[in-house]
Amino acid sequence: MLTSHSLQSAPHSRPSPQLESPESLLDRCVVGLSAAIEQACLGEADLVPYRVRQALNHALDASTTERLVSHVLALPHSTQTYTRHILHADPSGMFTVVALRWDTNQASPVHAHYTWCAYRVLLGELVESHFEWDRSVEQAYLFNRVARSARQSVCGQGGMEFIHRLENEQAETAVSIHVYGIDSARIGTHVNRKLPVKLEMSAL
Repeated sequence: MLTSHSLQSAPHSRPSPQLESPESLLDRCVVGLSAAIEQACLGEADLVPYRVRQALNHALDASTTERLVSHVLALPHSTQTYTRHILHADPSGMFTVVALRWDTNQASPVHAHYTWCAYRVLLGELVESHFEWDRSVEQAYLFNRVARSARQSVCGQGGMEFIHRLENEQAETAVSIHVYGIDSARIGTHVNRKLPVKLEMSAL
């Protein structure tokens, strides 16, 4: 899975007042969204992913979504797997915002998360498969599949209660925006927890 930094990664501590942080692609395309996400992260921990999801839904109207998607589609991408672009790295490391480009038949692995997450589909349609973790056999079982079209959003906490897989089954490219409660330096290693899986639908 290809990961690119659309801009230079931000440091992991708050910049001094005398220094200006480089403007992120997110800030250029969706003014105020990174600040809204930062405010959401400062609230009660259990509510953070839900408040971040609300921030995405509030800020991403038709105009801002179209502008952001056009920039994401112009970035380099892989023809083999979905491509992740870092849109914004919070200077203190509280969160990272990424865009994912999904061409036809590109999919994520089945995974849980080490951290909270929230995402919104910006373009096209993704199929989200949900899994239940069976501790007795240490395996995840498929129990549900849902189509997520543009403007739909989802959030969840870290841990084994939210196990899923995303895939683009359509002929058209899909784009989604994701926010994770982790710094950008660890976005490729400490977000997804890949799991052994049984893909046949279970009888749960």
